[in-house]
Amino acid sequence: MHEYPIEELANDIAACSSPEEFDTVGQATLRYFDQITERAHVRVDCREGCSLCCRSLRVDVFAHEVFLIAHYIRDHFTSEEMSELRLRLAEHSSKVAPLTPFEHATRNLPCPLLRDGRCSVYSARPHSCRRHHSTDVAACQFTFDHPTNLESPAAHDRDLFKELTGAMRGNIEAYRALVFDGTIYELGTALDEALADPSCWQHWREHEEAFVRASVTPPG
Repeated sequence: MHEYPIEELANDIAACSSPEEFDTVGQATLRYFDQITERAHVRVDCREGCSLCCRSLRVDVFAHEVFLIAHYIRDHFTSEEMSELRLRLAEHSSKVAPLTPFEHATRNLPCPLLRDGRCSVYSARPHSCRRHHSTDVAACQFTFDHPTNLESPAAHDRDLFKELTGAMRGNIEAYRALVFDGTIYELGTALDEALADPSCWQHWREHEEAFVRASVTPPG
């Protein structure tokens, strides 16, 4: 198991002053995260176009991940794609806002970033999406078909999932060490707010809570 470079990451974050610099650091951490999976050589049933997990799981993220995705969208989406996404995000937020995290996890609400069954921000997707994997698609189908059954075990490779979880925690620790917002947000509602209100970025940059309307997941 490789030790996550928390101190190095914290130093890199502390040296950032612009959104572009924060994005560069964010992309570097995602590449490091992906290398863990590549080194593991685990056989998975995950395939392009399979979106069962994207239509059944609540995606928890941190503010720095949301801004990375928001900047990616602004750089890569056409005006038409942006308009369509904003509509999906608004619809998603109206459904999620009144729900508890438990209720959300049992509703099979599709991620608003899906487009034709594929992730539209795949290269910028957050750590929680990158950590999720399955060695048996039948287990994913069961979870999707039985959304209220939260006791069914996921078909993760145990060792890989453990190492990826440790890397996620290291990433979070680096930002928290610098007193950045450590709130756990739901992806769709937080992204909706980030795209609608540019001041969210400045609040986060000033070490305040980034989002005030996004759905929040209590720490486990």
